Amino acid sequence: DMLILARGENAPAPAQVPLELHALLEDVLQEAQFLTDTHTLELEGPKLCWTLGHPDGLKQVLLILLENALRYTPAGGRISLSLRVWEGQAEIRVMDNGIGISSADLTRVFERFYRASGSKQRNPVGSGLGLAIAKDIVAAHGGSLTLESEVGRGTVAILRLTLLSVPEPAF
Repeated sequence: DMLILARGENAPAPAQVPLELHALLEDVLQEAQFLTDTHTLELEGPKLCWTLGHPDGLKQVLLILLENALRYTPAGGRISLSLRVWEGQAEIRVMDNGIGISSADLTRVFERFYRASGSKQRNPVGSGLGLAIAKDIVAAHGGSLTLESEVGRGTVAILRLTLLSVPEPAF
């Protein structure tokens, strides 16, 4: 994680290409399925929703968000990815019904090395860098990443990216 942060600070922005987000979400969800056999993972939303982005970077962001959701959601819990078009943006939500984050911790979770108080007691795995890395990648894409959470009820990570207009193919 430290190496990823160092590279991110000193490297030029990676080339961005047109990406169909639903297909990217399907790929990420398939990978995340290998991380658990005790959680339900779901995907909903429209197909053919395009943005400009770096596929590996956005995949990394989504895997960070899914890994956090899996880590802090008890076995038998549900994690869903949803995609919707909203005010000229693609909005991706990663929702879980896990332990949640306190409002005091929520203001700091994107800081490097910060670990929410509940996360230290529940599962000490991780460096405290994942959300900082995700936020940096999203910023390089001109997007935003926010969290909403309530202790005992779960967390929603909200990723917003600018939509790309892709003309319909002429047949």
